Amino acid sequence: MLKFLARSTALAAMLAASSLAAHAETLKMWGPEQITEPLVAQLWNGIKADFEKSNPGVTVEFMPPTGTISNGAVQAAIQSDAGPDVILTNSGIGRISVVKNAKQVMPLTEQYEKRGWKDQIYPWLYTELKGQFGGEIYEVPDGLDALGIWYHKDLFAQAGWKIPASWSEFEALMKSIEETGLQPIAIGPRTPGSAGHLFGNLLQSASGKEVIGKALRREIAWDDPSVAAGAIRLQKLVEAGDIKKEMAGLDLDGASRLWFNKRAAMFVAGPWFTANARKAGYDLTNAGYAPMPSDIKGAAMPTGGVGWSWLVPVNSKQPELAMKWIDFMLSDAVMKKRAQDPASTMIYPREIAGVEPPTPVLKDIFAAATGGVGYNPSVYLPGTVLDTYFQVIQGLISGQIGGEEGMKQIQAKMAEAK
Repeated sequence: MLKFLARSTALAAMLAASSLAAHAETLKMWGPEQITEPLVAQLWNGIKADFEKSNPGVTVEFMPPTGTISNGAVQAAIQSDAGPDVILTNSGIGRISVVKNAKQVMPLTEQYEKRGWKDQIYPWLYTELKGQFGGEIYEVPDGLDALGIWYHKDLFAQAGWKIPASWSEFEALMKSIEETGLQPIAIGPRTPGSAGHLFGNLLQSASGKEVIGKALRREIAWDDPSVAAGAIRLQKLVEAGDIKKEMAGLDLDGASRLWFNKRAAMFVAGPWFTANARKAGYDLTNAGYAPMPSDIKGAAMPTGGVGWSWLVPVNSKQPELAMKWIDFMLSDAVMKKRAQDPASTMIYPREIAGVEPPTPVLKDIFAAATGGVGYNPSVYLPGTVLDTYFQVIQGLISGQIGGEEGMKQIQAKMAEAK
């Protein structure tokens, strides 16, 4: 009898183990970029544990990213047999076009309807996505950027400075700062994105959101005076010495250090700059944030766009599980957890009630972006135009090209791009 019971128990255990094995699934996830940082890893390991608890038998395997779409790392990962099932990467229409045109990622429009994703992002954001590829959507936004001016609260308080409302007053502020021996504004154009952050702010300030949107949709030429005004402003700031030509030799890291060490008064960046500040040991309670001033009513707003998105490769081995993961990431519980975590570095794709950002500067950025953001052309321009766009900015900062000529070069590339 005892032998019979032992055999029965062993058989039941084998069947149970067999059943679990049959339902065991592994979801390979690419990203986020900073997963190797202890604070970021703690947040994401908690999210992974919560997802696995909600989906018994599922294991989430993180694949620390080796790069982005911009440097080809995402494409290489998708092409490999060991590629991810779901990808979190920096996005924007210029980058998504690359993997969409190569037919490497799934269209997700049907999922927006079926799973209710369309109601889980800002309505203006859904409209923007629907307008990019003839109504088909290939990404699910995870985070939005909001680029504006960061400044040192203590330096501004000691000198009696403040970020003004008008452009003419802002030029006067730059001159006042320059006369003290401080660099008015730091920029690292050897890192293309950093160059684009300042330039996009200047375009928005000089022309307004509507005009820049029309230029991106090719309804106005980039060398039209209404669009070129921001490039001419950058040229004049360099000629006046308020932006030093030597800045052309800096990358994002070098320019950031110039700002963190208080040798520069201002820097143009987004909420992700909080991560750079943590690494540099900068006191984030001393960081102030404001949109670039403008003489155009309503134009003093952060620039931005979709900064990070979820993609599902066409060769995902777990596409349904990938969709469940995106469902989970869009849930109120996960979004609120991320928005309030000390590792939080971005604005989420919809308003989340009752969120208390972890740092004062993030609270300021969230407030500044409440009414929406303007366009950061770096994430909207066709990929084939971007090299010229960034080279023109570099040329303007180094004083090698004028604003009008630079915009003609960008327009010529836009005319060639499909």
